[in-house]
Amino acid sequence: PQLLEQLQPAPGWQPRLLVTPGRATAAVQALPQAPALAPQYLPLCPQPGFDAMLWACDLNLVRGEDSLVRALWAGQPLVWHIYPQDDNAHHEKLDAFLDWLQAPASLRSFHHAWNGMDHARSLPQLGPALLREWQACVQAARHRLQAQTELIGQLLQFVAEKS
Repeated sequence: PQLLEQLQPAPGWQPRLLVTPGRATAAVQALPQAPALAPQYLPLCPQPGFDAMLWACDLNLVRGEDSLVRALWAGQPLVWHIYPQDDNAHHEKLDAFLDWLQAPASLRSFHHAWNGMDHARSLPQLGPALLREWQACVQAARHRLQAQTELIGQLLQFVAEKS
């Protein structure tokens, strides 16, 4: 609910909320009051359609590792909802990812609130400037990934070293 409160139109800020089927739809529909910003509920789509949506959106809220990787390749600002684990090991995993991402404090804070590590009232205020900062962070991480040797090349190098 705290996120939806932030998504109110303002000069230079005209958010649209696209809600994927399943858990996201159930969460939005379970809110005690309908958000002022009318969500657009999306139908199921094949993976290429989902990927196209990730590339087209200004902010992607994703869940699970596969969606995280696809969102990283899209190069758009993203927030990852990591699968919770009973022993809270997911907190360390999330922080390790944020360290690797070189996430700015605002993106780290948003992730912590989004994943229940901090109170939801601590969500940073979204806006175009913040999203540009997050996009620069994600695109830098994407460029680091693109600069890596492809897996087959790494495997060939590994085998050559062991021979």
